[in-house]
Amino acid sequence: MSSSDTCTGKVSVEGSQINLPAFTAIPLGFIANELITNAAKYGKGRIAIRLEPDAEHGYALSICNDGPALPDGFDPGASKGLGMKIVRSFTDQIGGELRIERGADGQGARFTVLFSAPVVQPLSPNAATS
Repeated sequence: MSSSDTCTGKVSVEGSQINLPAFTAIPLGFIANELITNAAKYGKGRIAIRLEPDAEHGYALSICNDGPALPDGFDPGASKGLGMKIVRSFTDQIGGELRIERGADGQGARFTVLFSAPVVQPLSPNAATS
């Protein structure tokens, strides 16, 4: 979206606080940026962004919208757009898995990146420095 575009929808963000290493957090930021941009560009209504623990994979980042449903048989691998190539490339870089499905009630689109990453423990204020 550009600054001249108007956005009539709502954005909701839900998440768990986690400390990720830069080699995971940076690509994840690019993925989120691209998927949120697509949700705003192609969707209508609400955009929901969620980062949460996933029992099977470690973590799940999902972005969904209330816009038109994805066409049956949508294949991101066949997409010629640069945005989906970026998403797939960064998902591969972090060892993740991209899942694409329809949103709630068969409307909109939900893109979920499942990934595992070591959690970075913050330094305690009493840690000795050398």
